[in-house]
Amino acid sequence: MRTLFLLFLLSAFGSIGFSDTRPNMVFIIVDDLNDMPLQPSGKPLVPTPNIDRLKAQGVTFTNAHTNDPLCAPSRASMLFGLYPQTTSLYWFENWQDNGIYKESVSLHDNLRKGGYGVYGTGKVYHGNQIGLFDEFGHNGDVGPWPWDGQSENFRLPHPQQLFLYEGEDADVDYKWEHVFGPLSDIPDWPADPYNGIPGYKGWRLFGKPYRYVNSDDRDPLADELGAAWSAEIIKRQHDKPFALFAGLIRTHTPLYAPQNYFDRFPLESIELPVVDPNDLDDVSIALGNESLYGFRRYKMLVRHEGKDLFRKWLQAYMACVSFVDDQVGTILDAVEDSPERDNTIIFFTSDHGFHVGEKNFLYKGSLWEPSTRIPLIVAGVEGSAVGATCDHPVSLIDIYPTFNELLELNRNPNSDTNGYELEGHSLLPLIRDPENGEWSGPDVAITTIPGKNHMQHRIYEGTLYPHFSVRGKRWRYSLASNGGEELYDHDKDPFEWRNLANNPEYAFVKAGLKTQLIELRDGFSWNDLEDMRSWTSAKGVKVHGGEIRMSGGGSAMLATKDSFENFEFEADMKVEPKTRMKIRYRNEPGSVVYSPILASDEAKYSSFHVGEWNRYRIRVHDSRHQLWINNRFVSDEVRDATSESGPLIIEAMGVRSSDVGIRNARIRKL
Repeated sequence: MRTLFLLFLLSAFGSIGFSDTRPNMVFIIVDDLNDMPLQPSGKPLVPTPNIDRLKAQGVTFTNAHTNDPLCAPSRASMLFGLYPQTTSLYWFENWQDNGIYKESVSLHDNLRKGGYGVYGTGKVYHGNQIGLFDEFGHNGDVGPWPWDGQSENFRLPHPQQLFLYEGEDADVDYKWEHVFGPLSDIPDWPADPYNGIPGYKGWRLFGKPYRYVNSDDRDPLADELGAAWSAEIIKRQHDKPFALFAGLIRTHTPLYAPQNYFDRFPLESIELPVVDPNDLDDVSIALGNESLYGFRRYKMLVRHEGKDLFRKWLQAYMACVSFVDDQVGTILDAVEDSPERDNTIIFFTSDHGFHVGEKNFLYKGSLWEPSTRIPLIVAGVEGSAVGATCDHPVSLIDIYPTFNELLELNRNPNSDTNGYELEGHSLLPLIRDPENGEWSGPDVAITTIPGKNHMQHRIYEGTLYPHFSVRGKRWRYSLASNGGEELYDHDKDPFEWRNLANNPEYAFVKAGLKTQLIELRDGFSWNDLEDMRSWTSAKGVKVHGGEIRMSGGGSAMLATKDSFENFEFEADMKVEPKTRMKIRYRNEPGSVVYSPILASDEAKYSSFHVGEWNRYRIRVHDSRHQLWINNRFVSDEVRDATSESGPLIIEAMGVRSSDVGIRNARIRKL
């Protein structure tokens, strides 16, 4: 009887432990890859036969965008499904220290909870990836690196290109990042006996000597190791469906690749990108600040007359794109050779774009098309279109909910943690019907970059508001933190040369896009606290020029008329010298926020400035109390509390006639 029962189970389920027929997932994410695989006009052509092979198998989103064109915030936002403006992670801070991300369920954890085996290799998240995956292959490394035989820092510039860092570029940041060339240009650091430097000839990778004789006789690079490991995982027999995250770190700078990839693009045949010499004449002052990193990098190349450095840099970027395409081919070959080939979905994308000279810019981190636009391809979905394109604006924020729907995962993974709903929308309707699919998301894709000084790789100062941009099917609209605006008509101006923001003929278009931008930037359910109708006050409070002023000379106090238990509060606050500001809430002892003491670590970290406007954000949810100043995460505390509701109270405590200013104040219940 027992034998008959086992035979019944085997006939019903095929084999014990193999009953889950949900599709496998291969997610390929490339670093710093712009839209060259989409072959847009205005850029040098790079053949990508393997990426083209993937395009022929599925749907290519031709109007896909990053939500923050910097590695760390882009990847965190994508893999947690929350906008940077929700988490206040806009820069290179560690996402694992972010108060909202710490409470949120990542995509890989949701996959694991949903019964998937989760594998990773290369650069998936930015930063520490230990323990995130069931198995991890190889670390990403943007090397190999020149070495001088002595330095403990292996990230050195190529000795043949030290001339780049002379004159006005002597103090340029991250010198290793600007260099480029074939690996056949073996670094040769001369000995310096006077200073005890032995000199060194050769490359290093993963902290060890890297052997390079020629393109065919060399050690594998990090991406080659990762692609080969990914192929092994795909071909392995699995007892449950798997999700593989393959992070390819090239085309991240420095732009090194084997010589054979450079040979594919003879220097004299390379066409320079289409540019307008007057392109920056009408851009926003904040977005077109020529002290920004990308402008400086471009000038670094073009100012050296007679060296044709810009064309050589383009050759290096193109070689790296071609190198990446070959690694994609290794992964695709493994899928096609796998018994699971008909049950495997493939996603391909990049964390952000990259300028290759457009707008005199050579980097990521802008709100223009070359930086925000990314390749996004989805193949292998049952019932999907094949070889089709979709021009509806979407973004990386939409990948997480798409996974959830395709793989039957929890669609509200944070319901038992911080309660945050995923902010993207499933792409599945557009994958199945690229032209007429019933898309539930917005009509624009939003992108943000840090504002205020917007200085890449300098001391990051927070901002009252970052800069934002939205891209629709036809239009791009950008709003800088200083109020500057840009508006581009992509039907007539695909290279974004003509800013129409100040043209009254397009005022209606601009107003509609601005409304959509603010809705996506700020979210909903906010109550303004910008006038006294929302407050009760003691003496010493007045409204002047749209600002609430609290005069010192002892103390002054404001209290909201409504009481709050779980809430989020934001405001610009200016604390004059010799004054301290205190915010109390919930009628709980210890629920107090003070303005930082001048020269304290808290003040330095948040770039808090006495006598200037600083952006405060307080989030209270059950026992969790969190504080941001100038979009820098300052504190995260868990307190045993009674969770009583109460008003939010602001006090100014000082001497003489110093005061506290408040503007753009708002609050919402959670």
